This record gives sequence, structure tokens and C-alpha cells, in this order.
Amino acid sequence: EETKAAASDGVGCIVDGGHPDMDRDLAALTRIATESGMPIVASGGYYMQRNYPPEVATKTADQIADDLVRDAKAQRLGAFGEIGQQGGVLTDDERKVFTAVAKAQVKTGLPIFTHNPYLGAREMNPPIPMDAALKQLDLLEAAGADPRHVAIGHVCCIADTTAAIPKQLAKRGVFVGFDRVTIPIVPDAQKVSTILAFLEAGYADQLLLSSDFSTGRGLKKNGGPGIAQTATVFGPMLLKAGVDEATLRLVLVDNPRRFLAHIPKG
Repeated sequence: EETKAAASDGVGCIVDGGHPDMDRDLAALTRIATESGMPIVASGGYYMQRNYPPEVATKTADQIADDLVRDAKAQRLGAFGEIGQQGGVLTDDERKVFTAVAKAQVKTGLPIFTHNPYLGAREMNPPIPMDAALKQLDLLEAAGADPRHVAIGHVCCIADTTAAIPKQLAKRGVFVGFDRVTIPIVPDAQKVSTILAFLEAGYADQLLLSSDFSTGRGLKKNGGPGIAQTATVFGPMLLKAGVDEATLRLVLVDNPRRFLAHIPKG
């Protein structure tokens, strides 16, 4: 019912960012998609060090990549994500997983979206380095990932209203994820200011928005704004700040379509 409500609010597709080490349930996603009529893109991969199953430590990046490719084909997955790190510096296993995911993209063509630790940056000790997102991109590109189908995530959670890091990422051709909108880890007003600076720099076609929707508090039945809150809550904030309708449509409709679109390989 919540997904049907999101469709009524204008959402045309949902990308699920879970995978087995996050207890993702493909059968549940299939049921929700079937009963609601909403297309759902299921993802593959591994989340971060604390979630990894034991076999990650014993396998090579190539072996993990082969596993990811096999699962993607067998399960008809549409992306690899969210691929993350839990601290300011990638662990050896996390570096291996990022490398494996990039290798799997080379073999499948599937897009990749990442998780950055910025969302807890103010509470972390030591603090999260500002260039953590750039380090993720370095690692993915070194293993052959296509930046045109990579989204670096949680960039909205940096105290960076000049959009310095987002602009550096966009200059290298990736999508930039402002994907914690409406969630007050960083005030939405700050996110709006950073987005305006990013748009002013000419990178509207590389901005992705999402609420990172993941808890029952946000459901409409519980008094929340619902799954569509990126469009119904944050979109109007951008319009009020001066973003025009055409640009907002580019960000909410055209950009995710281009990010997800790929020619399957193999």
C-alpha cells in the first residue's frame, strides 16, 4: 500500500539498496512489485566491513567479482549497491570489495552506487576525511569501472556548502548522490545551498536525489511523508529556492534513468 501511494505521488521506479548481507529479501521485493505495479530494481554486492560474511576475507577480488556476476545474472539484478565503508579509511576487505564490484561492472555493465561514511562525520573520531568520496572513485576507476554508471553516495552529508567535493566528483564524470534528503543528519537547508552551488557550476545532469528511505517512521501509515518524500518534500524545497521545473525534472527523472540504463554484457 505504501508503494502504491508512492506511485500516486509520482514515483515511477524504486531502486532497492539492499543485498544479502543486509538481509535483503528478493521474494519480498517481487511480491511488492507485483502487487503494487511499481517497478523495483534489486541490487547486489556487499555493504561494509561489519556486514561482510566470513568468505569475503578468504576470497580474492576476482573470485568475489565472479560471484557477483553469477548472482546478477541468476537474480536479474539491476545495480550493485549500496557498496560502502564504515570508517574514514577503507579496510583491506572493503578495498577488495570495491575492486571486485568494479570488475563485476566491467563484466555485466551494471551501475554502481556507493555509501560514504559522511552521514556520521560530526560524531566520528577521528573525523571522516573530506576526500573519502574521491578515494572511493579512485579505487573503482583503477579496477576499470565506468564513471558514467557510478554514483558516489551520501555526498550531501558533508559540511560543504560550496560543493567543492561534489564538483570534483562531477568533473570526473560520475553521478553525485544527495541521497539523505529529508533526513536531518545534515539540515535540508544546507543540502539545498550545496545543490544550488553544484547546479550553478553546470552539473545538473550529474545530480541524483534520494531519501535513503529505510525505516518505518517515514511510512504514511505512521504519520510520515511516505516513500516518495524525495519528490513530495525535498523537490518543493528546491523549487522554492529557485530551481526551475525543467531542472528538477532532469534531476528526478532523466538522471536516474541514464544512471540505471545499461547494455547487458556477457
